[in-house]
Amino acid sequence: MRILKFILGGLTALIALAIVGCSTVGLPRVSTGPTNFTATPDLLAPYGGMEQVTTAQNWREERAPFWRNMLLSQVYGTIPAPIAPEIVSDRIISADILEGRAHLREVQLRLTIGEHTFRQDVHFVVPNTSGPHPVILGAGSCPNALILPFEGISAAPGVSYPGYCESGSEFMHSVATFVFGRYIEVPPLEQLIDRGFAYGAYYPGMVIPDSIETGMAALSSIREGEMEHGPYAAIGTWAWVAHRITDYIETSGELDADRIILFGHSRSGKSSLLAGALDDRIAGVISHQSGTAGAALQKNDVGETISSITESFPHWFTPSYALYADRAQDLPFDQHALVALMAPRPLLLGNSARDQWSDPRGSFASARAAGEVYQLLGGDAFSAENLWDFDANADLAFQFREGTHGITPEDWRPFMQWLTVHFGSE
Repeated sequence: MRILKFILGGLTALIALAIVGCSTVGLPRVSTGPTNFTATPDLLAPYGGMEQVTTAQNWREERAPFWRNMLLSQVYGTIPAPIAPEIVSDRIISADILEGRAHLREVQLRLTIGEHTFRQDVHFVVPNTSGPHPVILGAGSCPNALILPFEGISAAPGVSYPGYCESGSEFMHSVATFVFGRYIEVPPLEQLIDRGFAYGAYYPGMVIPDSIETGMAALSSIREGEMEHGPYAAIGTWAWVAHRITDYIETSGELDADRIILFGHSRSGKSSLLAGALDDRIAGVISHQSGTAGAALQKNDVGETISSITESFPHWFTPSYALYADRAQDLPFDQHALVALMAPRPLLLGNSARDQWSDPRGSFASARAAGEVYQLLGGDAFSAENLWDFDANADLAFQFREGTHGITPEDWRPFMQWLTVHFGSE
């Protein structure tokens, strides 16, 4: 019976992997040598009547807005208007967690898109030391009530979430662990607290659910009039949610609005990177295994294709993106443009050796191509020589480990080093 249960569990886990778009089982090991693939076009070269970019001012005033508009119109769609959220409630629900080292703050925001409003909960784990504290905003794939290990967090009614989120099921918990890693979506909070960091957990699915049926329905309900970059889509709207939480942090006395770091894995790695690229208030981003439409190049024909991702997750993108299915070479840009829009702010790209689906070599080449923009804006050029060459001091850093798609302790060790160097207490 135990063998049968193991076999059935393994099959179900594989099915779950396919459902959540994280199917890395059976993929070959990623080559760890230097990649010779060159990202195109050169982000600073003459383009479409624009002259060579030679100054930071040229980049900020002309070229960066051009690439930003291109990415939105062709991949992510229109971003909702930046209407500040209404703070419905803001309270400490536990003053003594993690053996007295931190407190738990619950914030309920009301977000507005056109004529529609949405509830967005955020739970902050904050050190019980003097602040303001740098804060890591973690976009989760499950509601906070199902992933945070603290009492007093109530589930919001009517929120849609994937079946693997149900922590009450030991089997589904095992599947989720297999998919998302040993820490699932909760980082080593004790270590973060001891280093002076606060952590804010939020589930952007409270606004746009991550499913084709309910997600598309939610997006359709809020679309209105002429939208500059095409219809709203999930990844762009999830990025907008991070911006609205940033609005709240700017009003907080215990959280440092100058040290806001976004963390996201997989699809949330895409939205977190996009959120940072579009909003200079974001001080840094850890984009972990973001893959296609994240940090990875698309024209190198490695990993998940545009055809595959737009067929499996049409709600993530503006419809224009699907037009490039099977013809990625026709894209007038590549994802190094998105990476470059973070410059010169710190960015860490996380990857693993058995996750060819998210194309670590493509992310590496993307970072290398974006490095010239970092250098132009006064940051460091991308200096990693191969995928294993992690440098915690680098503004544009690349992290690589053994294993598959997920979040593990092996990820958080370098993450912690990088966070401490760039955002720790002086």
